[in-house]
Order: sequence, then C-alpha cells, then structure tokens
Amino acid sequence: MHLEIRLQHRVGVFELDVGFASEGPVLGVFGASASGKTTLLHAIAGLVRPARAQIRVGESVLAQRPGGISLPPEQRRLALVSQDPLLFPHRSVRWNLEYAPGAAQRLASPAGARLAALLRIEPLLARGVRNLSGGEKQRVALARALLAEPTLLLLDEPTASLDAELARDVLGLLQELKRELRTPMLFVTHKAPEMLALADDCVVLENGRVAAQGPPLALLARPRALGVASLAGVDNLLRLPVLRHDPSSGVTFLALGGEVALAAPLCRTALGVAVSVGFYADDVLVCLERPRGLSARNALAARVRRLDALGHEVLAELAVGEHALRARLTPGAVRELALAEGMAVVAIVKTSAVHVLGEG
Repeated sequence: MHLEIRLQHRVGVFELDVGFASEGPVLGVFGASASGKTTLLHAIAGLVRPARAQIRVGESVLAQRPGGISLPPEQRRLALVSQDPLLFPHRSVRWNLEYAPGAAQRLASPAGARLAALLRIEPLLARGVRNLSGGEKQRVALARALLAEPTLLLLDEPTASLDAELARDVLGLLQELKRELRTPMLFVTHKAPEMLALADDCVVLENGRVAAQGPPLALLARPRALGVASLAGVDNLLRLPVLRHDPSSGVTFLALGGEVALAAPLCRTALGVAVSVGFYADDVLVCLERPRGLSARNALAARVRRLDALGHEVLAELAVGEHALRARLTPGAVRELALAEGMAVVAIVKTSAVHVLGEG
C-alpha cells in the first residue's frame, strides 16, 4: 500500500509540518505526547482540513490543497479506530456492527464470519455494549471498522486505555489481522514494543516534524545516533536466530553469538530463523560473579564496554557474545561494584523480562 503524505497544519502555537512516503503495509507513527501524532491521523482521515495537504493512499488522491480536492471523511474509504471505541452504549454489539450501510450483509458473508472468528466476537453479538470489558469493546470497534472494507485502517493509540493484559491481547489480535487479513494499517503509538510488533516502516515525530524514518528495529536501536530524544527510553532491541526450543520449560533459546544463548519465552519460530526481542535496561542486573540458586535463566558472561552518566543514573553498555546489552544502574551501585570499562561481569536477565516482539 503506497502512502504519500505532505501536510502543514497549525493549531494555536503548534504547527504540524511533515512530508513522507511509505510502502507499508503497516506504518507506525511514533513519538512522545504532543508530537503531532493524533493531529496527523485526523488530517489523513479528513477530520481536520490542513492549509496545505497532499494525501495519496494507493492510487487515490484524498486531498490536494490549496487549489485541489479535499474529500470529506465518508468518501475517503478509511476506517479510524480511536482510543475510545465510540460504540452506541444503549445498543447491542450486533446493532453496532450492522449500523453502517451494507455492514449487515458483510457480517453475514463468509468473510464476515472469518472476521468475527478472528476477533472472537461471535459470543458477544447479542450482548449489550454496557456489559463489555475494555478489551471486548476494542475488538468490536476493530470489527466495525473492518466491516467497512477500508483501503487503510487508522489506529490511534489502540491499547492506550487498556491495562497490560488486555493491551497484549489487543496487540496479538492486530498481529493476526496483519498476518491473516493482510490489512494495510497506519497506527500511532508512544509504545516502542507496540511499534516493533506491528510496523514494517516507522515515522518518528518530534515537535510536529519528521525526526526519522526507517525500519522500527533500526531506529530504536540507535536513538542517540539519530538524535531522536523521544526514543531514549528504549534500551535492548535485538534480532536473534532461534537455537532451540524447550517446550517443557516454556523457553526458546536465541543465539547471541560466541556460544552464548539468551533464554526467551517459548515462541513458534523455526530453528535458524531470526526473531526480534526487547527488554529494558532496568531488567538487567550486573554481578561480579555468577550467582548460585537464582531463578533467572540468563546469567550471561559479559564485559563492560562503557559507562555513561545520565543525570542520577548510569547506563552501562555490556558486550555479550556478538551483541551489546544495556543495564541501568545507580551511581552508588557502580561505585560499590567498582565497575570500569573492560571489566568482566555477569549480566542477569529474567526470561519473563524478554519480550518476543516479532516472529519470523
């Protein structure tokens, strides 16, 4: 899905001025709060009319301003799912799904049945919206959007209003939609794992401007090199081949190089195929020697490459196998361990802290 966006739009003192093109099929727009993500999404959807705009989705020109067309939202064949599902609360799930013209026929079709099964909404059809959980409402909102047969699905922080467990559930459903239905998507988020799990291409916004664009893993792995301050909280992002699976232990071992393996939660990826994994620097403990009687599966031989003081904390870069891991430490811990560049240490990481972000 070819997407071409050029926009200039001012709201008070804030100005959105962006230009980019992407082949998707899933484009993530990443940035901190007030970077312009939602304004960009609403401009693409036609909910705001920028002073200057060139919006092309596939072969269709949706806006060309000034002097050209600017299609109203209902003619753009886009579906927007916002943070609030915006369902009719006094109606049933089925009524909400069949509200749009032609939606009832599409829901009754084989494609509609497949969608209902994929989003697990068949048991919900007769229920009232007031009786749904947050995750169920989000699934119904996704189904309603897809029943409109959009050329592009727009998602505004799709898991922002959900707790961690429901957010993982909805993220898994979006991954299934991408894999099974091959639905083109543009979604905005400030969560790096969400972007890594879904996006093929990524645009980073800072203060209404495009700060960077490229594959998510490449952008998030080098935040300081790119000068993208909004990515500084992302720490350990790796793409590693699968060595072996241990279903009885619920663990998949990934190759770090140099005969060092990282234990991650069990996944389905074939041996030798690379997966993307991520974990925070806060989840990495540094020891002077390998501890005994520890539940964590990862006790990795490492060497200190560098120590960077960042305010009231220290970011330690550790060489492990053929990769670099980052650990976030207090200055006091660095002094007590007498850490120095070149020193041999052991990096401890719990298996549950390692998140598989994209398989295959």
